[in-house]
Amino acid sequence: MAYRDDSPLSDERSVAPFSPLEQTPLRQQNRTLHRFFPQWRNTTPSGPSFLSNKLTQRSKRLLWSALFILLITALTILTWLALILTVANRLRIPHLNNGLQKILETYHAPNTTHAAYPTWAEDFSGGVIPVQCHAHNDYWHRIPLYEGLAAGCVGTEADIWIGNLPDGTVDLFVGHNSKSLTQSRTLRSLYLDPLFDILSYQNAMSPNTPNTTTGTATGTQDILAIETSSPVGVFSTSPNTSLILALDFKTDGHKTWDTVVSQLDNLRSQNWLTYWTPSSGLVRRPVTVIGTGDTPFDLLTSNTTYRDIFYDAPLPSLSDADSPYNSNNSYYASSAIGKAVGAVRFGRLTDGQKDNVKEQVEKANDLGLVSRYWDTVSWPVGWRNRIWEQLVELGVGILNVDDLTAAARWDWEMCVVGGVNICNS
Repeated sequence: MAYRDDSPLSDERSVAPFSPLEQTPLRQQNRTLHRFFPQWRNTTPSGPSFLSNKLTQRSKRLLWSALFILLITALTILTWLALILTVANRLRIPHLNNGLQKILETYHAPNTTHAAYPTWAEDFSGGVIPVQCHAHNDYWHRIPLYEGLAAGCVGTEADIWIGNLPDGTVDLFVGHNSKSLTQSRTLRSLYLDPLFDILSYQNAMSPNTPNTTTGTATGTQDILAIETSSPVGVFSTSPNTSLILALDFKTDGHKTWDTVVSQLDNLRSQNWLTYWTPSSGLVRRPVTVIGTGDTPFDLLTSNTTYRDIFYDAPLPSLSDADSPYNSNNSYYASSAIGKAVGAVRFGRLTDGQKDNVKEQVEKANDLGLVSRYWDTVSWPVGWRNRIWEQLVELGVGILNVDDLTAAARWDWEMCVVGGVNICNS
């Protein structure tokens, strides 16, 4: 028979101590594990030391993560810089040690007391490769004419205004608007006189230039040679390349025309101007003069036997049935690109615009004219370069440019690397 204890609990029994290690199953389990695996005895996390270790380990992980991110970032930046420097080095044009560079370094602009100097230096254009680019508003450059020649552009441009010098002499002034005109910046001082000096030296230094001594049999032969040989142009690497001098008439063309014709006499007398006659057709010479802007087409074509100033024909009008423009009276065929094919958005021609450009270029080629589009996008650089690429691919005769070096001397597809324009460095 079982014994039942109904006696009240004693005070000692009611306050019997509670042993967590004995009563908690987890603690019992740990003690059992430690009995069989003594090496675990000191690995059981407990107390503030465990928390401290935990925080230390987390800090170390964060530190290593930060160092890893910094390392990857540094490697990325170094790779990016190396790519830019490598491409820039491959595209860099060697510095040419020729006469043009010496002129650019020592040039003095014309003023009321002296002409521009120097205008020529030995090995004038050595190493310069001519490129089909037209220096738009060339007179805006620090050194008009010479910067375009140094870049290799075969076309240059001057805006001309007829006016009077203080002594009353009629002259042609160069500038973008009437407020920018000065008496020292004239067509002769910036372009015609320097070109006369350049061509004089170029032809004197050319091995093909004959000796004009008279009174001997040799002299007679040489005079005949002068009449049958062509003078050399401004580019030593391509002496038969003609420099295009575009004159943008800003004042009334009919009032300006005779002065322009007269001021070209020095170049004309040396047989240095490209000309046309009915019998010989177009004969290329070192300088080809084009009238644009308000050039009077009626006066230009009034001489039916000889012409040495040619018109800048409106490119979109070449397809008109009654179009009067051809290689007998014109040389360029130009238009603002927006007027010719519509607004160009985001630096890219649409397929329809490409078709229009191709059609206009082909028509100009059929007529023997050089096609040109102006007022193309100039910024961002990537958009500008893309338009240049598309126009060249479509066969445009010459690019109208402001950034001479970028246009003439760089590979446009490689100009922007990693978001950085390296073509102007």
